[in-house]
Amino acid sequence: MRRLLSACCSSIGPLLLVSLPVIGQAGGDSPGVTPENLPALLEKTRAKHDVPALAAGIIREGDKPHVAVVGVRKRGKDALATADDQWHLGSNTKPFTALLIALLVDQGRLDWDTPLEDIFPGDAEKWCADLKSITPAHLLTHTSGLPPTGPLLAFLIGRSQATPVQDREKLVKSLALVKLRTKPGEKYLYSNLGYVVLGAIVDRRGEASWEEQLEKKVFQPLEIKRWGVGPMEREEALAHPWPHQSSGKPVPAEGVRDNPPVLNSAGRIRMTVADYTRFLAEILNLARGDKGLLKPATAQRVFTNPYPVSPHSLSAWVGFRKRQGDKGLTLGHDGSNSFNYCTALVVPDQNLAFCVLSNQGGPAAEACHEVQKELWCPTGSPKE
Repeated sequence: MRRLLSACCSSIGPLLLVSLPVIGQAGGDSPGVTPENLPALLEKTRAKHDVPALAAGIIREGDKPHVAVVGVRKRGKDALATADDQWHLGSNTKPFTALLIALLVDQGRLDWDTPLEDIFPGDAEKWCADLKSITPAHLLTHTSGLPPTGPLLAFLIGRSQATPVQDREKLVKSLALVKLRTKPGEKYLYSNLGYVVLGAIVDRRGEASWEEQLEKKVFQPLEIKRWGVGPMEREEALAHPWPHQSSGKPVPAEGVRDNPPVLNSAGRIRMTVADYTRFLAEILNLARGDKGLLKPATAQRVFTNPYPVSPHSLSAWVGFRKRQGDKGLTLGHDGSNSFNYCTALVVPDQNLAFCVLSNQGGPAAEACHEVQKELWCPTGSPKE
């Protein structure tokens, strides 16, 4: 029997963690750390918080990624973590899914306000009126009223033998049993279930699986080559960072190391730090209005939020400003499956994006945010 992966934070879902970035207040408008002294900062922070490994990537538009990695792949083993290792992004997968939705809007295959009953007409016959009216915009901003997990629990209890596409189809059919917590658009409720539904929308309207479209429409154009979904195979156990519990102990080899594949579109991508910073560079381009994967009008719309009750825009990123009234928008997102941690910031007005990752849950969040504060010195902090 699978056990439920969980994490403890004021703003998390029961399966995957998301939180507003923890930003310290400091003066200045430029990175506080250069690529040259980044390894020393990582090692100092890693040792202070006693986490097995830390990694970070910094990129500016038009530049190559600067990457640093310190620590070991698995506590108690000698294998060092390297720049070629793949790190688990957790819920930082969600902006990838949001980009796929935006690409479908670009292609005229979908609209932000297309109701679910138009996307899944056969299944929707058994749904309540409010469920039928949910749109991609609701799902992207976590304002759909769907619960955090709902029918996802069935996939956590038993191991599915179906493909991720088949599992997503099954989950959409099971929405008939779901009771909405609120009416769509009224309140913010972080929902991993909503992002699985978005994956099913990508399957249906993109006429190929979420996984295939991610590869063809996003990773190939951005030259992202070293990636996967879910945990490494057991024979690759020490070839990449091994997940660790909050206590610091490595997750048992025969234990549950990630959420099930039905959650691919919500939080199971892994990739190298350099490849992840290439994705962050694309978000930076789009947010700055520069040429990217989306048409200019779509790119401008994707960073807006039609539902002010949510901190998330249609891009899935949390948007905030350093000071009330500032023009400069900052985009942030954190993710974890409770055994890994990832935090990322995109700062368009500074032409800057960076990420910090660890192969441990719990205390690693504090370590990652401590590095984050050093990489960017804002003059204010977002509302929690």
